[in-house]
Amino acid sequence: MRTLTVCNFTTVDGRYEDDDHDIASFFAHQHPDYRGADSFDHYTTSLLRESDTLLLSGRRSALGNLSYWARVADAPDATDIRREFAARFAEVEKVVVSDTITEEDLAPYRNTRIVPVADAADEVRGLKAGDGRGILVLLGRVLWNHLMEEGLVDELHLVTFPLIAGSGVPLFDSRPPVALKLLETRAWPESGNVLMRWRVDAV
Repeated sequence: MRTLTVCNFTTVDGRYEDDDHDIASFFAHQHPDYRGADSFDHYTTSLLRESDTLLLSGRRSALGNLSYWARVADAPDATDIRREFAARFAEVEKVVVSDTITEEDLAPYRNTRIVPVADAADEVRGLKAGDGRGILVLLGRVLWNHLMEEGLVDELHLVTFPLIAGSGVPLFDSRPPVALKLLETRAWPESGNVLMRWRVDAV
């Protein structure tokens, strides 16, 4: 049985993105000692190294990420760890959950296929029952909220950044029928980021 891991950035007050569906505004008050720290890049890359499938969802989010990471490989100012993430992102199997994305939209991107929203839970059940290493969700809040409701998320990794949003989109839309058991905590002094890694159990 393959493991499905969700990893997300969050602010101290539990926000996923701002009201304009971006996170740039959150960094307006970032402590100057933490600027340029890339511990989150290293952590998400470590998860991608151990995964054979990456789940993406939503037209704006999925196409935005596909386009962004395709450009990183040739970006002169990209760090080594972001170049590694971009290379692994290009090679890993990507499943895009969407009712509006077309094959034409995905034509420039390798190893990518579309699953309708209504079929997402069944698709994930099939992936989990198959052979291979981990299944990873980065971003995709609406998708992983749904998968958690369906009892399909095995681990939830929340990396809290030292930022207060004040408003914006919360991590959760509802209270899923799950219990969380703490597996690990970790802090990165260079960035002020704190990881809480939870096992997700159905109740």
